[in-house]
Amino acid sequence: ANVTVPKKILRHYPTLSVLRRHPAPNRSMFDSLISKARSCGIAIDIDDSKRLADSLDAAILPSDPYFNKLLRILSTRCMSPAQYFCSGEYRAPEWHHYGLAAPVYTHFTSPIRRYADVCVHRLLAAAIGVDPLPVRLSSKSHLHDLCANMNRRHRAAQLAGRASVQLHTLLFFAGEAGGRVEDAYVLDVDTSDGGDGDGG
Repeated sequence: ANVTVPKKILRHYPTLSVLRRHPAPNRSMFDSLISKARSCGIAIDIDDSKRLADSLDAAILPSDPYFNKLLRILSTRCMSPAQYFCSGEYRAPEWHHYGLAAPVYTHFTSPIRRYADVCVHRLLAAAIGVDPLPVRLSSKSHLHDLCANMNRRHRAAQLAGRASVQLHTLLFFAGEAGGRVEDAYVLDVDTSDGGDGDGG
């Protein structure tokens, strides 16, 4: 549905469809990952999403059962974020969703939890003649602002989720698990001082 529906709404609203694009990553964003994998004897190919997926599937170290999972976590952090947009803002080749290898994609299947899906449902309802197109969805400038807002809120929710995991991990180890010894993997080292100027 997330690939079929956008094709239908684009036929009726070629410049007003709410879609989701995922730009191909900049090669330099993957330099660190490729270097880390190479140091373990693993080759990562990022020429397209299929090759990246195949590379990650093959990236297994028998001596380390967590290696593949860690590599996948790092690979997602190398990618540009997917973003909502109005179809009139970009040319069709720029609509591509790299992560899903789809030329056109939208969010349609979860209208109870995502506002983008509600917008797409309304566009589809108008396209098949069930309801008229809401006036606000017929304005390209309004759709631009709407998509920008959804992108900001989605990013904020992701960052809040990560911060929550970090906080609860800290609380766990500072509290009841404070005396436990656990194995851990260091994925990256942040050498910034956190912006307070005291060196960390």
